[in-house]
Amino acid sequence: MSTKFEQRLQTELRYSEQTIDAKHLQRLSDYRQQAFDNAALAPSRLRRLLWPSAGMALASILVFVLAIIVPLSPLGPTVTNEYVSDNQELYDDLEFYYWLADSEQDLRG
Repeated sequence: MSTKFEQRLQTELRYSEQTIDAKHLQRLSDYRQQAFDNAALAPSRLRRLLWPSAGMALASILVFVLAIIVPLSPLGPTVTNEYVSDNQELYDDLEFYYWLADSEQDLRG
């Protein structure tokens, strides 16, 4: 399925691979060795990057757990049964108060 152009490029590539001089072979070998050395250092770089991200993940989990265990605003208003029972009449007549507020707004224009 390859065209004549592809075949020509393939033969030129194979020819240039076979006729490469020693200077270029040495440079390629040096580049290859340098790539292997860098690949060997990659896990230590990865470990160096994993510590901050693992710390942030652990801190996020800790904040989430503490938010569940400890209320976020202990000084904020809380609804207690005493408060609800004291104002039970207000809650019973709440619909009336809504109607009253609406009718007052209609009277004001």
